[in-house]
Formats: sequence, C-alpha cells, structure tokens
Amino acid sequence: MKYIYKHGNHYWYQRAIPMKLVKIIGKKTIKISLKTNKISTALVRSKLQSAEHKKMFNNLLNKKFSINFLKKIEISKYNLNFKDDSEDLFSNILLNKKQITNLINKKSDQTIENFLFNNTTLNINLPSKLLEKYLKLKKISSKSSQYSSIVNSIKYLINICGDKPIDEFSSVDSKIFKNFFVSKNRVSTGKRYQSNLFNFFKTLYNYLNIDKKNPFDNVEWPVNYQKKEIKTLNDEEIINLINIIKEENSLFSIVIGCILNTGASVNEIIGLNRNEINLNQFTPYIIIRSNNLRIINNIYKKRTIPLVGVSLDSMNKLISMSSNEYPFYDFLNINFSIKQIESKINFRIKKVTKNKSIQSLKYSFIERLKRINCPDEIISEIIGIKNRTIFYKNEVSVEMKCSWLNQIIE
Repeated sequence: MKYIYKHGNHYWYQRAIPMKLVKIIGKKTIKISLKTNKISTALVRSKLQSAEHKKMFNNLLNKKFSINFLKKIEISKYNLNFKDDSEDLFSNILLNKKQITNLINKKSDQTIENFLFNNTTLNINLPSKLLEKYLKLKKISSKSSQYSSIVNSIKYLINICGDKPIDEFSSVDSKIFKNFFVSKNRVSTGKRYQSNLFNFFKTLYNYLNIDKKNPFDNVEWPVNYQKKEIKTLNDEEIINLINIIKEENSLFSIVIGCILNTGASVNEIIGLNRNEINLNQFTPYIIIRSNNLRIINNIYKKRTIPLVGVSLDSMNKLISMSSNEYPFYDFLNINFSIKQIESKINFRIKKVTKNKSIQSLKYSFIERLKRINCPDEIISEIIGIKNRTIFYKNEVSVEMKCSWLNQIIE
C-alpha cells in the first residue's frame, strides 16, 4: 500500500522527498498521521494527501529558487488536516440531524446503534459502491452475459455477509457464503458466484493497492452433490420447433433456428456482427469472437461454426430482415439484457416441449452428433469446449465440421 504504514493503532502517511528538493525543504521524508485505524479510510486519505504533495513538488521544481523565496516556503499548507474517527462520528451525528430525529421517533427501521456504529465507515470501499468501478475496469457492459451473474454475486455477498469495506472480508465470510449455498442445495450456483467474487476482490485489491489475501481464493466445495439433470429433446419436440422456425419471423424463431444446428449460446448468437456472418461462401459459417459489444476471453469459445439446415435458413432470414451492423438489434429494445431474452425463450420452449430449456437444445445438439459417431475433437471444436484428450492442436477445417453437421439435419 503506497505511502501507508501502521504505527500503534493508527495509520500514517510517509513519502520520500525528491533528492533535488531535500536541501530546499530541509528533510528527507514527510510523515503525517491519517488519524484512522481503518485501512479503507487510510487508503482514501493517503491518495488525497499524495495528490497535494505532488502539486507541491511540481511547484517547487518549476520555480527558480532564490534565498528570499526559500525562506518563505510553507510546506504545512500542503498538509491536509484529517478528522479523527471519533470526530467523524460526531460530525456524522450533527450532519444527519433529520435521521437521528426519525430514529428517536421510530420513523425509521434502522436502530440507533446501527446508525452510529455502521454509518461511520467510509462508504467508498463497500462492494455496493465498487461494483460499477469493477465493471468498468473489466469492460463488462450491461448487455454482456456475465453482467447479471456478477451483479447477483455481489447482491448475495451483501445479503449473506454484509456490505462492509472489502479489506474487512476474510475466509470466514467465504465459508459463510459457501455454507449458505450448500444448505440450499445450490452448489453449482454458489461455485459460479464464488468465482465471480474471486475476480472481483482480485481486481479491486490490485486497483486499491490492498495487500491482503483474496478471501474467496481456494474455497472447497462438496463434490457429492446432485446436479440438476438436463433432459434432451426427443425427435417429436425437435420437429415441433422446426415447424415454428419455418412458420414464424419472430426473435424466438430466428434465435432457436440459429442455435438448433450450431450449439451456440443465446449470447453468442445475439452478439453476432454482420461481418461475422458469412453466407456467400460454398460453406456458409458464423465466427464467434470478441467484438465491440462483447469480449470472449476463453480461447476455446473463439471458433468458426458452419451453418446447415434451419440454422442456415434462419440466418438468411435474419440478414434479409435487418440492415443493422448487429442484425439481432433490430428485434430488441434499447435496455434489453441477455438474461431477459433467455428467460423469454425458455418460457416459450417449455410450452412447446415437455418442460425443456435452452440448455436442452445444446445437450440435444451434442447427442445428435454422438448418435452419428462424430469424433470428440470435432464436437469440442463446434461447441467451444476444451478436449482434454488432445495433446497436439490439430485445427479442424470448416468443411470437415460442415460434413458432420449435414448428417444431423432433420
């Protein structure tokens, strides 16, 4: 943590003076009490004080010094005067007279104890306040498939462990977090949220120069839990979906049509750029890669998928109906989210099938390829997963993938 050290029960700011200014200022270092025992408060105060001293150094280095000028230097004017934590509490009470009145008259659900002792913490390092900063640092938009998962992770963290400064979280909190999901028999969801929180704390600890072990690292989850069984579509259900795809010109029919013979996700299909859709070649295909709307970090998810059967028909239909750079956006509201789209599509699929889902489409796609004895490495290439049995990377051509996909066309 830059310029911060702890002496006794309080944090101090210490900064070395540039060698050119040591003789002028008359000392080698500057020490200032930050008057707090909270690291979150100390970090903010240190940054504020550092900015003032940077101004001082620049001003002194840019001036032509004279003996008379040097005698008039007042370094103290660049030192910030911080209130002690007890003074912060007193100020908090004075500046929130209305809240205190409501508490006394029982017009607020909050207790006086919570108000006095919980609201004194500097709010800037709370997970609820840092979420937006984290999303900006990671360049995750509200339209990204990761967005809702990350937001939900923070919501659960706050509900389970409280909205406290991130440097106050520990392995105890991660255990409480884990036990909550284990008790609800939602281990897979808990593991996904824990992974999000690990990245959240890692990124923000680095950004805020917090030297502390990530509380959500190395969380051990039980392995003997029941995974939710995902049922595949039968032939009759696939035919019913194909009939809807051919009859309708809706967002549902086009998305399902594109997924049915590609195994791609809703996010991958919705985020396609016109330049990533190639319908003019002998072997039509789509390219799944990062673009201005989404970032794909997993190298196995970056792939080329041939278009055959209803997937090719649906993509042709989409291009003919849209002139947008991102064709699907002509069907969507400005404030849409991938989660909302998936929810609506799932609702429709359940009505057409026997309570199946979008995931059922992907599993059905894999089963259809397995049924014709399609090699594992080709299935992995098409759906975008790592095949652990492959030691050397042998690229599978689009034509080869297309020849296998043509064999599962209904």
